Amino acid sequence: MIDLKADLNVNVGLLLTPNIDLSLKILAMNVLEVEEKLKELAEENPLLKIDDDIGIHKQPIDDDKKYKELEDSFKERFYQDESVDLLEVVVADSETLTQSLAKQFAFEYDLDEQEGKIALFIIYNLDEKGFLDVDMDEIADKFSVDIEMVERIRRSVMRLEPVGCGSINTIEFLKFQVDIYESRNSELLYNLIEVMYSTTNPSIKKIKDKLKIDDNMLKELFEELSNFSFYPLENYAVVDNNIYIEPDIYIKKVGDKYVAILNEKNLSRVHIDENLFNEYSSDKEAKKFLEDKYRQVKQFILAVAQRNKTLLKTVNLIIEKQKRFFEDGVIMPLTRKDIANELGYNVSTITRAVSNKYVEYNGKIIPLKEFFSFGVGENVSKDFIKNTIKKMIEKEDKNNPLNDDEIKKILEGQGIVITRRTVTKYRKELRIPNSRQRKCQII
Repeated sequence: MIDLKADLNVNVGLLLTPNIDLSLKILAMNVLEVEEKLKELAEENPLLKIDDDIGIHKQPIDDDKKYKELEDSFKERFYQDESVDLLEVVVADSETLTQSLAKQFAFEYDLDEQEGKIALFIIYNLDEKGFLDVDMDEIADKFSVDIEMVERIRRSVMRLEPVGCGSINTIEFLKFQVDIYESRNSELLYNLIEVMYSTTNPSIKKIKDKLKIDDNMLKELFEELSNFSFYPLENYAVVDNNIYIEPDIYIKKVGDKYVAILNEKNLSRVHIDENLFNEYSSDKEAKKFLEDKYRQVKQFILAVAQRNKTLLKTVNLIIEKQKRFFEDGVIMPLTRKDIANELGYNVSTITRAVSNKYVEYNGKIIPLKEFFSFGVGENVSKDFIKNTIKKMIEKEDKNNPLNDDEIKKILEGQGIVITRRTVTKYRKELRIPNSRQRKCQII
């Protein structure tokens, strides 16, 4: 005799609604990836049409009128004049992930030779997701150092871009994001992460009991955790030198202001085949099918529109914060957290918004990530210090060039405190000879 009974099996996981999941994915895409996704959708959705001959109407207008229109529309949709052609531009000298991390590490930290070798060993032993693919004890044995030194260097690597590279596992990476995004629920998130990833099929009741929280707090924690990446290279894309890159944003100077112009040619070419929809509206089965396809198109267009709005707000604020870059090439201290706080977004939203995105200014393609720089003091970035050193040497007495100690003292007089070794490193990065060599050059 068969005994029938009902069992309730409760599994805990991060559940995102289709709309939120789609929005997060679209936000992390660059303009070419959005176009590719659009083409894929058009192949399976008969209501979605992409017309190559539909474009933005172009009409010459003067700069003052143009800027007024941009202001009036909250800079969310932009006119593009004849001088801004939507051309694909080759990004030259693109870096691999290991090259980028090594370059950042050398720039951010003062290391001796052995520490530098350990850092490079960690960087060159990341797996395809960005996790460390070698045991910490093995690294310590290889370089005959204590494991505390290896750990210190590994944690420094984790703070580079993309953040978290070198993490041991998902648990550590998620906790690291809790730290860098400075969550107000940090302790509860730590515990939730531990329970979710260290316990087999934990129940909602067990989680609430262990964390001593109610349903509302659990929902808040899950929502916050859903904004995190689950491995370091989740939003990282490798750029091949032979791949053409199209900018997501064009930056133009209008009067004395710099404005961001969105490359939104994709939405301008999309429309719904209303004739097809009307033709089958009397057929109940066909109508239901087309209604589902209509909702799919609508969700996609709304997700792209939200992506564009977030990207545009982010870039306009970056332009405001980094105005000096467009005037004299100097990058000021700026972090993703700064942008997130001012716009009222989660830091992970800004990370997705700038991930693998490019702007075009004066014919040059610039990755958005280049506009972020950690400071070494109030309103002082490393790029600013290097530029100051360069100008200092340009104006020096050529018969009595400044040595690195003298440069260090002058910087201290300007409120910039760094070591002589750092001055030497920055000077070498600028490819400027030492004082003795500079003096020999004029003899």
